[in-house]
Order: sequence, then C-alpha cells, then structure tokens
Amino acid sequence: MVKDVLGAVEYAKKNANVDSSRIYLVGVSGGGMAALLMAGRAPGVWTAVSSWCPIFDLKDWHRETLARKLVYAQMIEKSCGGAPGSGAAVDEEYRKRSPSTWLDQAKSVPLDINTGIADGHKGSVPVSHSLKAFNVLAATDGRIAETDIAAICAAPQMPPGLLPTPDDPLYRRGKALYRKISGQTRVTVFEGGHAILAEAALAWLEKQRRGQPPVWEIKDAPDVDLSDLSTQAGK
Repeated sequence: MVKDVLGAVEYAKKNANVDSSRIYLVGVSGGGMAALLMAGRAPGVWTAVSSWCPIFDLKDWHRETLARKLVYAQMIEKSCGGAPGSGAAVDEEYRKRSPSTWLDQAKSVPLDINTGIADGHKGSVPVSHSLKAFNVLAATDGRIAETDIAAICAAPQMPPGLLPTPDDPLYRRGKALYRKISGQTRVTVFEGGHAILAEAALAWLEKQRRGQPPVWEIKDAPDVDLSDLSTQAGK
C-alpha cells in the first residue's frame, strides 16, 4: 500500500498539472489509518494530512474487535498471519502495519485528526485511537491526560468539564465537542460516529500551503456544495 500511494503521487506529478505546494492526503477509517501511516512513512511528501476515525495500533484494535465479536479481528489475523503473540514474524507484521510505529516521524506535517464521539460504541474504531495518535505528536505539556482519554471513551456522549466546546461552523453536520492543538497537530471529537465530515476536511486542507504554519481558524466553507454528501465511512 505504501508503495502504491507514493507511486500514485509520482504518477500524478509526472502526468498532471500538480501544484507541489498543495499535495494533500485525506482518509477515513482504514483510509484514516493509511493517512496516519503515510504521514509517518513519507512525511516529506505531504503539505497536510487529514485523518478521520483512524486505527492507530493494530494490536489494540485486534483486542478491541475480538472483545466486541466483530469480523475485523479475523481480517486482521489474515492480513498479519495470525493473532498477536503467535510468533515473531506475525508480531512484526502488526508492528510495521501500525501507524503507532511510524507516527513520531510526522512532527513536521500539519495533521488534522478527527473522530466521532460514538465511534467504538456504534462504530468500529474506539475514539482512543485518535486521541493516542495526537499524543504521539503533541508536546509533553499539550498531551491529553490518560484519565481524560478514559472518560471520553467511556460512553457515546462527551463527559462534562473537559474543555470548552469549540465553535467551528465547518462542523455543522457534526458539532465539534472537544479539541486540542499542539504544534502541527490538531485533534477534534465531533458529534457522530464512524464518519467523515468531508466539507470540514476539504476546507481545512485547501488552506494549507507547504512551508507555512498550519491554518487552524477557517470560517468559510469550501466552494463545492457538499450538503448532501453522506458522512458514512466509505461513501
């Protein structure tokens, strides 16, 4: 997958009129995982990366999906050659496929991570994956406390008393409930589940330019009308 994504970028650069200051990556669910992975594996390629409801660590996700009796546990085992702990070669597959292995190399990449508060309850990827990904890149004093992560993940509603609710008009189809920014990285928990808010993703990406600090405050919606676009992953 890594080779294919990088090959696609090179093909586009050779065969299309590409603005090299605006090479973006966006994905949701498995695509959100791929976005985090590529941010760490090839940080110099991307102007900015937008990741939605990503899997951060495959061993954790295998354990979580096994406990919930979801089919993904068996899919992970087929991809990695077995369950975690069943052999050194298998564990190496989990390691190299997980964004958790590579993400610390993406500190120079403007990265916007998003997750729905109900994910992991009604959806397939617990909110903890996004919050832990943020903590890898955040400054020590900007990280989310483990007690706060546990409280956020405990129920499909945001617990009271954490941070003031951000007022972000781009999140009109899924209200922003919680947000932290540290350096080049932002994480947002929104009202919803395993989904992408495409207008928020695209509006943020189109404001980013290579070599410039991330633009976080965006008031204008993207030019395209995305009001009827499904929020469901993969749609």
